[in-house]
Amino acid sequence: MKKRSLQEIDEYNKKWKLGKYNTGYNQSHARWCIDNGYRIYREPVGDCSPLCHQFKIIVEKDGIKKMGTKVYSKKEINDAIWYAISYIYIKHGKKT
Repeated sequence: MKKRSLQEIDEYNKKWKLGKYNTGYNQSHARWCIDNGYRIYREPVGDCSPLCHQFKIIVEKDGIKKMGTKVYSKKEINDAIWYAISYIYIKHGKKT
């Protein structure tokens, strides 16, 4: 299998309108959230038969759950969860 050059990869991404990969993910922020008792996950909204297409974000700490108001699609939910993790770390984690 031939290895692609950076130019070929850029052309492919432009052709298929793909964004940059793995830009909003920060493992150290996620580790801090886990170590401090935060759980951030998705919950389906509406009818889910056979597949779920809409989700909301849930943030849980010490048994208290808070649900976000925005509804995300399957494509948006993973990035939204990572941004929520980073937001929680920036708001609460930098102080410690």
